Amino acid sequence: MSIAAVIPVKNRPALIVQAIGSCLAQSRAPDEIIVVDDGSDDATPEIVADLARKESRIKLVRRSSSGGAAAARNEGAAHASASWLAFLDSDDRWHTDKLESQLALARQIPQAPAIFCGIRYAYEMRKARIGIPKPIVSHADLAVSNVLASTSAAFVRRSRFEEVQGFDAGLPNCEDWDLWLKLAKLGPLPVVQAPLVEYTFEATNKLSRDVVRLLRGHELVFARIAAECGSGRLSALHDLKRAELHIRVTGEAMKAMWLIKSALLRQPSGEVMRRALHLMGLMTVHGARL
Repeated sequence: MSIAAVIPVKNRPALIVQAIGSCLAQSRAPDEIIVVDDGSDDATPEIVADLARKESRIKLVRRSSSGGAAAARNEGAAHASASWLAFLDSDDRWHTDKLESQLALARQIPQAPAIFCGIRYAYEMRKARIGIPKPIVSHADLAVSNVLASTSAAFVRRSRFEEVQGFDAGLPNCEDWDLWLKLAKLGPLPVVQAPLVEYTFEATNKLSRDVVRLLRGHELVFARIAAECGSGRLSALHDLKRAELHIRVTGEAMKAMWLIKSALLRQPSGEVMRRALHLMGLMTVHGARL
C-alpha cells in the first residue's frame, strides 16, 4: 500500500515547514508529499521548492490564483499515484505513528473507504482538548454532526475518493463533512483510538474562523442531509449545532437562544433537552453576549 500526503497551503511559510517535517518524521513515511500552493503571494512556494530540491518525495504544485482548500486538495489528489491519500492541513502536524497506525487498521478492515484517528486540539489561551470518535463511525452518526472533524485525520483510499468525486469545491465550508458523508455510504469508517493529529490555532488565516462561511457551509450540508433523511430530531440537533457555533465562535447569545428554543419546539425530547442545557452552561464558560 503506497501513501501520498496531500497538503494545501497559502501564505504559511513557517507552518508549512513544520507540516512537511511531521510527514518526514513518520515511522511509516509517505511515498509522496504533494504540496499544493493555493496562490501564495509570499515566500511559501519558494520555501517548499527548496525543500523539494533536498527531498525527492516532495512535489510542489502551484496554482496561479486561490481556489480554496477543497480545490487545492482535489488537485493534489489528482497528482498522486499512491493508493492512499493522507490529507494534512498546513497548520497542523501528525504524531510520528499516525500513518503506520492507520495503515494497520486499513489492513484489518479492507472494506473501509477511509480510516480516521483522534485529534489533540492545541488552543492558544486554554487547556488542550482531546477528541476521539467512536471506533466505527456510520452515516447516521455523521448525519447529526461532523464527528470525524479535521481533514488532517483522514486517510482515504484513492479509488474511493475518486468514486465520490472528491471534495465539493463549491461549498464555502464543511466540505470535509460532506466528503465523510459520501464515503460513509460506501463502507464503515474506522477510527484509530488515539490522538494522532495535533490541530493548532496558530494560523491567522484559518478558514474555520470565518463564521459566515462556516455557518453557510453547515446550512448547505444539512440541506443535503435533510433531503435524504430529514426528521424532526435531525432538524433539532442541527439547530443546536448552529447555536453552539454562535456560543463558541460569534459569542452572540441571542441567536444561540433563538436556535435552542427552535430545537426544543421541533423535538422536545430528553436528548434535545440535555444538549440544550449543556449549551446554556457553555454560554457562561464562553462569555456569550446578549
